[in-house]
Amino acid sequence: MGDVPVFSSIRYSSKAGHILLAAKEDGVRKAEDILLAALMHSFHSAVKTFGIRPALVPIPHSKQALRKRGRNFVGEMTGHLAKTEVLPIRQIIRHNRKVNDQSLLDASSRFGNLSGAMSVIRRCGRPCEVFLVDDLITTGATLGEAVRTLEKAQFHVVAAVTALVALPLR
Repeated sequence: MGDVPVFSSIRYSSKAGHILLAAKEDGVRKAEDILLAALMHSFHSAVKTFGIRPALVPIPHSKQALRKRGRNFVGEMTGHLAKTEVLPIRQIIRHNRKVNDQSLLDASSRFGNLSGAMSVIRRCGRPCEVFLVDDLITTGATLGEAVRTLEKAQFHVVAAVTALVALPLR
């Protein structure tokens, strides 16, 4: 991800993984609330560090993941964050080709799987500062591809905010 700092609140563990799956896969409200609180904490840390409140850009799910879950979990979490913080959302990244399920891949395969897999729907004609939003960072492959994609389209990714982080990054 180069020089883009990542702000995360909860270190990934088996318990955190169960909470994430309960929220993402089963729609358990208490689990969603825990993740939203963590995401808000990460966001406030980034705002305090940089002193700006830019637009939020959610990391897109693949089409397969959207079909499997029937919902856009990160988009929904970003929507709650944006509404609470009165910030714009820019849903401007999409997958432009099929990607494999990242959870089934090792670290090096994740980077190859996502290389060139995203594109921007709308470009920015002026300097546009954004925070990327995701639920979990494990290897940085997804965030790295999103940063590359946005910067190519003249967006300035100030930081990424996530609820969970798997340390050490694999």
